[in-house]
Amino acid sequence: MANFKTHLAGAALVSGAAATAAVAMEMIAVNQAPILFGLGMIGGVLPDVDAENSTPLRLVFNALGLVSAFWAVEYASQLHFSIAELFLLGICAFSLVRYLLLALFLRLTEHRGVFHSLLAALAFSLATVSASHRLIGSPPTLAWLHGLCLGIGYLTHLVLDELFSVDLVGRRIKRSFGTALKPIAFNNLKTSLALGLLTLALATTLPDLQPLKRTPAHFYTSLKAHLLPKGDWFANVWPKKRFSLGER
Repeated sequence: MANFKTHLAGAALVSGAAATAAVAMEMIAVNQAPILFGLGMIGGVLPDVDAENSTPLRLVFNALGLVSAFWAVEYASQLHFSIAELFLLGICAFSLVRYLLLALFLRLTEHRGVFHSLLAALAFSLATVSASHRLIGSPPTLAWLHGLCLGIGYLTHLVLDELFSVDLVGRRIKRSFGTALKPIAFNNLKTSLALGLLTLALATTLPDLQPLKRTPAHFYTSLKAHLLPKGDWFANVWPKKRFSLGER
């Protein structure tokens, strides 16, 4: 399997290309590009969230713990608790998520299990689309782009894991081959079923699909128009000075 640095590099390359294309095709404003890039990077490391003691796992549960702590403090502040009480509630909320919930998560999952599957890529992508539209208020087109970029990063991770399962030098296929880029986790059908039901539930919260109905033709036309320069490369940076016959 590919290491953490390889996944970061692969996700950066793919998500950077996707964000650049979206800007060049005038689908988003320039200030939206870092968000697309960041979502692609998150997707690029997200499948390893089920790996014990992995960097993505620690980052995810640290972030969830902090969010839970702030939510607990915000809610408790309405009850007029003291600073000391609010601080203790925040510590308890963080510890509950960071340690107890993490321990439960590790007991219910295994590395290269359900999170290394196409179903998981679809579920996380749809969850991103739904959260972007319902929670943040992004317009449908932008919400779908958010989910698409995270999904591209996620798929890049799975593809890299499969590529690194093939030893071209030794001309052999490693035992890990086929454990990343699979439709569902066949060795854990209950979890796959639960994830499938969650995906179906997410489908009911998605924004309008109308922007996607014109996607293939519109994207192809726009990509064809913006992919390559129409004249000399970087002509606008170094314009050529033209001289008339009377000039020296």
